[in-house]
Amino acid sequence: MSRKPISQADVDKYWEIFSHHSHGNPKITGDQASTILRNSGLSDNQLAKIWDLADIDKDGDLDFEEFCVAMRLIYEVINGDLKSVPPRLPDWLVPETKAHLVQADSALTSGGETFERPGDDDDTPSLKDDFQWYMGPEDKRKYEGIYMANSGAHGQIAFAALNDLYSEINVPDTDITFAWNLVNPSRTQTIGKDQCIVFLHILNNRHEGYRIPRSVPASLRSSFEQNKINYDIESVKPPQRAGAPDRSTISGKKAAFGESYITRLGIGGSSSYKHSGTDFGATKDEDWEEVRLKRELADLEKKITDAEDAAEKRRNRGRHGAAGASKIALVKRELEQMLDYKRKELRSLEEGSGSIETGKSLKSVRDDLDMIKEQVDALEQHLRRREEVLRDVLREVEAEKATR
Repeated sequence: MSRKPISQADVDKYWEIFSHHSHGNPKITGDQASTILRNSGLSDNQLAKIWDLADIDKDGDLDFEEFCVAMRLIYEVINGDLKSVPPRLPDWLVPETKAHLVQADSALTSGGETFERPGDDDDTPSLKDDFQWYMGPEDKRKYEGIYMANSGAHGQIAFAALNDLYSEINVPDTDITFAWNLVNPSRTQTIGKDQCIVFLHILNNRHEGYRIPRSVPASLRSSFEQNKINYDIESVKPPQRAGAPDRSTISGKKAAFGESYITRLGIGGSSSYKHSGTDFGATKDEDWEEVRLKRELADLEKKITDAEDAAEKRRNRGRHGAAGASKIALVKRELEQMLDYKRKELRSLEEGSGSIETGKSLKSVRDDLDMIKEQVDALEQHLRRREEVLRDVLREVEAEKATR
């Protein structure tokens, strides 16, 4: 694996792609990035692993730093520097601003230092720890019924609306409050349907003797924020002028970081940077195709070299292999001429000139490569047949010697 840091040229190119597809937002979603990532030709399983590695803060989206990490991992796999997607993010690819998150995650997954769970009193030692987030269809219908019966205006539900339920279940008030705070990290007066269903699921499991977990999975947390409208008028702050992100929020801090980061790159902040409006779909295809073509040419050169070595060994076995050797030399010259032609096309692609510039000949290049591979396979089959003929002749010679 190459340990070269991401170059300034790559950072500039990644920023162009990121800013175009995120539509100016500080983060890019999976839907927005799917076209870019799938242009690489990697499988969906590989891309999913790369996305999970790059999503260091586990919020379901990628900010600019995380996007750079994802793009670098993709190029490492395509170039062959990585034989497969690594199980963990390499240290040299961890952004400095997120090193603490990676260290914390590593400490948890490696069974390092453990912390006492707040709220676990000694008078409840019988609580079970194998809490399950999965909701069966019957349980979900029950939760939805409770929600529909108690929700208020705009489909929101307040904590006090479920007081009757609290009195009927065997759950301490402290755990009820803790569960509410888990699904309501913003500390709003009301919560929506998705949050309410998860809240009821936590209470139901606690009632059945399961310990309440310390956090909600990232996939559920992200669903809380989708299509969410804030109906608390007093909590809505007046909009700030452009170019001055609200540093009191997580998204505002990320936007401020992106602003300062781009300024350090010399591109300028939101007030000076103007997106060129380029469609990067075709550009990405050409980048992936160039890398793939180089690898195919390298494989072809290796096959030709192996065929030459095998042919040379067979030529040295005797006069009976002379006819096959002459044909091998002819095929070899044809392959070398074809290889020179492909090298010229690759240079045209790298220089952006010739017919490759339009991208229309990429398919013909791949077809030609397939034809060359077929020729190499035919050559190997011919050599095997000649070798069988040679063995037959040698057996006849030995039999003739034995009769004398």
